[in-house]
Amino acid sequence: MKSLLALVSLLILCASSPAADPPERTRLYTAPDPASPGGLKGRITNPDAPIEQILAVPAANIETVYLGEISGAKKDSFQFKGLPVGKYDLIVVFEKAFYEGFKLTRGDSTLTTDDRQKIETTIQKSEPFFPRKFVHRAEGESGRGNLARGVITYFRDRGSELLLEQFEGKSNRPDFRRTFKLVVFKDVGPGWQIVRARDLYPVWMNPKAALPAHHYNTKLSEFRVADEIKDIGALDLSN
Repeated sequence: MKSLLALVSLLILCASSPAADPPERTRLYTAPDPASPGGLKGRITNPDAPIEQILAVPAANIETVYLGEISGAKKDSFQFKGLPVGKYDLIVVFEKAFYEGFKLTRGDSTLTTDDRQKIETTIQKSEPFFPRKFVHRAEGESGRGNLARGVITYFRDRGSELLLEQFEGKSNRPDFRRTFKLVVFKDVGPGWQIVRARDLYPVWMNPKAALPAHHYNTKLSEFRVADEIKDIGALDLSN
């Protein structure tokens, strides 16, 4: 019985503490490959703020997402170990902003205004749990049967029921829910359909806090990883 109570207490702490790394988020990420000596390391000089999370995503497979190790007195340094050979795009999350360098399409995007409007409509109808959705970028190839990718923020700006909180005598938690996603769309004729969506950084957030601002920066794009840890040096993301 004591062991059960201890486990419940730990789960509540993980779910409610912003400093903890919740199990639900840990399970999102791909384990480093012990047989792969490759990786990346570097430091963010601008913004001058602690890194909350940094992720590496192979351009060829958005289902595979690697979690970086954050270090340094200012939490501005990072390292990825055990990355298989390939090209990787990064996303860096800070308290007030997130920066990404995702290569969403191989060539130039040919999406039309009509395509973008239909993608927007599809996103707004998806996942009712999140009443607010923001399409930051969408790129792809126009035409029936073709694909597109998008970077989306999903946001629930109201409290949510959470079973674990009932152990504290509450029926819901008052903080808000937010996640960033990479979404793959397919043109099925009448519109664009979501065929795959990958959560990147789902969190509970303070209702008084503003949503992190989105920034796209090519300095976070297409890092080639081979058979050693590649030092990409200092990154200034201000331009």
